[in-house]
Amino acid sequence: MSSFNGKRIFSHARSKLAKPRKLRDILRKLSIKGHTHQSDYLIENDDQSSIDNPKTSIGLGITLTNNSSNTNAQDVVSKNAVVHSSAIQTEKKVSGLLLLPQELFDHITSYLGDANIAVLALVNKELMSRFMTSCVKAGIIEPYEPVSYRVLNKFIQKVDSSKTKARGAMLSLIDYDLEDRVYCYKCKKLHDPFVTFRDRSYAPRKAVRCVDWSMDHHMPPRATRKMLRTITKRRLHGAPYRHLLGQVNNTQTRYHKGIIVQISLRVRYRRDDLILRRQQVVSSMDKSALSLWIFSQMLKDVSASGLPSLAFPKTYQMCKHHKWNTVYASLIQQLVDPLCQRDHTGESNRKHNASCFSNEHLDVSKQEGHIIHERLKLLASGALRCPTDVPTLLGDILGCKKCTTDFGIDVIQLPEPFNWGFILTSWLDLGKMDFSPKWDSHRETRAGRDIKRSLPFGDICEAFEDLNSRLDHRPQLSFDDAARIQNYMWASRVKEGRDKYISWSSGHSCNPATGWYEDTDPLGPADY
Repeated sequence: MSSFNGKRIFSHARSKLAKPRKLRDILRKLSIKGHTHQSDYLIENDDQSSIDNPKTSIGLGITLTNNSSNTNAQDVVSKNAVVHSSAIQTEKKVSGLLLLPQELFDHITSYLGDANIAVLALVNKELMSRFMTSCVKAGIIEPYEPVSYRVLNKFIQKVDSSKTKARGAMLSLIDYDLEDRVYCYKCKKLHDPFVTFRDRSYAPRKAVRCVDWSMDHHMPPRATRKMLRTITKRRLHGAPYRHLLGQVNNTQTRYHKGIIVQISLRVRYRRDDLILRRQQVVSSMDKSALSLWIFSQMLKDVSASGLPSLAFPKTYQMCKHHKWNTVYASLIQQLVDPLCQRDHTGESNRKHNASCFSNEHLDVSKQEGHIIHERLKLLASGALRCPTDVPTLLGDILGCKKCTTDFGIDVIQLPEPFNWGFILTSWLDLGKMDFSPKWDSHRETRAGRDIKRSLPFGDICEAFEDLNSRLDHRPQLSFDDAARIQNYMWASRVKEGRDKYISWSSGHSCNPATGWYEDTDPLGPADY
């Protein structure tokens, strides 16, 4: 037996241990961390957190602090390590964020809000481990508590005094990567955007508050934030989204007491902005002075006008800042005042009522020189400029200075038995994503939500309709909407003197179990 040679055995063992990378990783995990300038070792982050960091808005000052005793966290770093040696360099994918010195890392994350901190912790196991270490130091969780995503809930409950703001911000950040789930700030949950449209018998747990807009709101009820956000997310992620446009596009027609109102909604993307167009066609089967006065009353805000007893189909305002009857007061006065049969001499505040107007047949579209006749004549000719003295308000496109809305009132030829009617069109630019300045300008009135438009003269209309000038806009009805106004065989029965004043309404077939439209309108070339 040869004599014992300790030096030779130690050299042989050292050469064996230097080659396998797994053994080097084990030794690195067991070693004490610290700064080193040797080229054979990875430069680890310091585990000492900086002090006096700027606090978060809540005041806890949570940062994603590293902990050298957390073997799970160190294992992530070791698996993604960049190993430097004098002879060979092996690289694996690793975020440069995790290689920053801990003081710098803490200083950066201290400027993040609580919701952003929680979302950042979901990126990988290393950041989650740092997050849990910070929660232990802040007293949010107990030491050695197992890694669980329920820790996020405890963190949000601790930092969020209102129990809605931080949690909602975190869920809104998370749902950006979920194509078919969206955070509902009404019911405070992540759910399918179509839950809002499902019948309660099929969705018994649907929250009562899970409705974005009230019945009197100027925003279309089908164009909910949850639906529009889902479409936009899928578009930004490159996922199919056009089939969802048909779930927003819809037409609702209601006929009551001889008056018809058809509300049509269309949505398109222009320059990455989501633009809605709502057309409201209003017409009376009986053309008379009284029907023109009734139209002027339908333009008022029903909730503020005190006219619910009229019980005519509802029209919606163009935006939250203006009303049709105030913006177009001079046009309405020019249409209605000459037809009044009552003497208002001596009245300081002239107010019309139904008794002021005759119900005898009077079709102003047949009278030469009348503004309605001249406008319809111009539209039929196809000319771009009006050769007669037609008021600019009729057919012109205006805009709101406090929100991204364009609007206009015009007249349009309709199929029998209505022949012609008024059309109220509004274009709403909602921006690229919800809760942007453009989107906020359409939400409930609150300080700081309005925006300033220096030149609100039809640029939104031009973008949606692909026009060079707003003066080129001519209102049109689609083939399907024209057929809906006739209600298929109903118009032929009216010609025969039947069912003239029968009330009816039509819309799309919505599956009560899913909330999806099953008879969507096809998209046109301009919708792509």
